[in-house]
Amino acid sequence: MEEKNIKETIISLLRGTRREGIDSLINYLINSDFFISPASTRNHGCYIGGLANHSLVVCEKLMQFNEQLKLGIDENSIIIAALLHDVCKIDAYVRTKTDDGWTNNRNKDKGHALLSIARIKKFIKLTELEEMIIKYHMGIYGLVEFDEKSGEYTLRNESMANAWYHYPIVKVMYFCDELVTLEEKNGF
Repeated sequence: MEEKNIKETIISLLRGTRREGIDSLINYLINSDFFISPASTRNHGCYIGGLANHSLVVCEKLMQFNEQLKLGIDENSIIIAALLHDVCKIDAYVRTKTDDGWTNNRNKDKGHALLSIARIKKFIKLTELEEMIIKYHMGIYGLVEFDEKSGEYTLRNESMANAWYHYPIVKVMYFCDELVTLEEKNGF
């Protein structure tokens, strides 16, 4: 999809939620580098507009699974959580000196999922489920550690496992994000 169409589609989907404050959030996205930033520096979506494209494809995939698995999650919650799960990446990357790639912006705000949540909540209220979807969209990354004694990987705490158990959409979001990332890395 063309960059212009991606931007228009995202804006239309967000506006369609009719969430109080959504127009201010949309203006924030428009005035930031959300629509031109890459999704990462080298792993996936490493091109102009990669972040917006990645977010839209994750949203589309999550909506498909919500319907196929009959999870019954309100589409507006999926739109909010999936499209905005990576707003933490706004201002996260800068072009390299030779403009042949991207590098991390050392002056950016630190954090990932919780930073996304904080930025979103400056403009709109999130439901508890939307916060969980965003908070755990990275899945096990950062939440597991290797126990030398047992030789097993364990979760640092059980909050993600509880969210996955009680709200399967949270786990499905993680899988959608991973699937889209793999597709982007492998050129699908």
